[in-house]
Amino acid sequence: MNPPRSPHAYTARKNTSMTIIATTPAAMMSPAMRAKKAKPIPESSSADDETDGGEGCEVMGSGEEARGQRGSSTWDDGRNRTVASVRPRGETLSETDHAQGHRRRVLILGGGFAGIGAARKLKDADVDVVLVDRNDFHTFQPLLYQVATDLLEPAAVGHPLRDLFHDQPNAAVHQATVTAIDPAQREVRFGEMTPIRYDHLVLALGAQVNFFGVEGAAEHAFPLYTLADAVRLKEHILRRWEAADRDPALIDDGALNIVIVGGGPTGVESAGALAELYHSNLADDYRGIPQDAAHLTLVEAGPVLFSMFKPDIRTYTEKALAKRDVEVQLGEIVASVEPTRVMLRSGKSMPAHTLVWGAGLQGNPVLDSLGIGLQKGRRIGVAPDLRVPEHPEIFAVGDAAWITDAETDEVLPQLGSVALQAGEHAGQNIARVLAGRQTSPFRYHDKGTMATIGRGAAVIQLRRGKTIKGRSAALAWGAVHLALLSTGEDRAKAVVDWTWAGFTHERSARITVPT
Repeated sequence: MNPPRSPHAYTARKNTSMTIIATTPAAMMSPAMRAKKAKPIPESSSADDETDGGEGCEVMGSGEEARGQRGSSTWDDGRNRTVASVRPRGETLSETDHAQGHRRRVLILGGGFAGIGAARKLKDADVDVVLVDRNDFHTFQPLLYQVATDLLEPAAVGHPLRDLFHDQPNAAVHQATVTAIDPAQREVRFGEMTPIRYDHLVLALGAQVNFFGVEGAAEHAFPLYTLADAVRLKEHILRRWEAADRDPALIDDGALNIVIVGGGPTGVESAGALAELYHSNLADDYRGIPQDAAHLTLVEAGPVLFSMFKPDIRTYTEKALAKRDVEVQLGEIVASVEPTRVMLRSGKSMPAHTLVWGAGLQGNPVLDSLGIGLQKGRRIGVAPDLRVPEHPEIFAVGDAAWITDAETDEVLPQLGSVALQAGEHAGQNIARVLAGRQTSPFRYHDKGTMATIGRGAAVIQLRRGKTIKGRSAALAWGAVHLALLSTGEDRAKAVVDWTWAGFTHERSARITVPT
């Protein structure tokens, strides 16, 4: 089974969608737009009353970068606002519209690194950028396992999407769930708001966990692909220890045992982090529970761990896991999952109240509404410039795309580095199209792959095959991931938590908050 992401991978609760109308400076308006500029709205009016249809009209969202160019609304501390020509979201974007001064619209579905990369590259383009995600935050997926194992707080890996676009006047952010895509009408429909039409569409919807039809996995397994997944796993583990503390008979039933499925980065990093949580923190918290009462088992269907790495890294990884008392079972496939048992195809039954699933991904089901043939794992096949061949106004990037490497002619894996680079290139290509220039083919720049196994233990494989292992690799891993976090605030949070844990072995986030 393939892991969902490498540690370079960049990807929830629903909150109320917030809509804000932003500003077009008068100097940038056409004469027709200035002539249509509306009168000030009384202070008692709500934002929903400002346009025909409220949320059904296109508006420019906030986010750090959104102080809108289109429409035209001015806001001040006194809540005075003036609104001018705002096109309803569902209105057709015709050539007549463009001729009359209506700006073209690029709709980006997904606020992961692919979607953000595309949006940022359109910052200086003469176009409205509308980004829609089911969450109101961006998730830094490589560190989700550290949230699940109480090393980092959720806020360290989740950042408000709108906050990332405060300096991009042409960008709007909306929170909604995509329900269907209609390429013929150039329209996307949502569960929480009216449809949005587009001139160009960027599909950066990410992926969903693939349980490969394993019985009971969808109901009882704990994937690690979203921030909600990480919080759910974290709280489940702590509750299992509390339950075992109250009723020691649960220990023999497997209450503290964890089975981790998948021998890629997600599985290995989770196994190492869980082992350190168990031995360094929970063993001290629950002194009445013997340390050898909890068992961690990593199950991989293939013959080796870290199949993408060289043999010396695999050997190092197996030793590092063994040192942390993680049992590795290779060539084993999960047949079924129950709340307290994991059955393998070999017939072995493993008592465990927790199964962490890090074994594979598949595309978002909404991609089926495109009406085109999809590749393995429900991924969209794209042309060299990342366009969807059947619909050249649509670009597909990130985990949703089946991208072929220009140099090796091999399909690129679902990695965060691929998602970020592809998203940026799609944005650049759309800017080229808008400027009347030719698009360019995407070329992935492989800078190497890295993973961490635990405290002072990490591995790096550079592009030309050189490998680095141990403490030096761990330091490099930390530096790279700090640089990749969204903002300085997120980096500061991670540094504080990592430094404190480094000196004290403490994981201060190991609390549950009933809601």
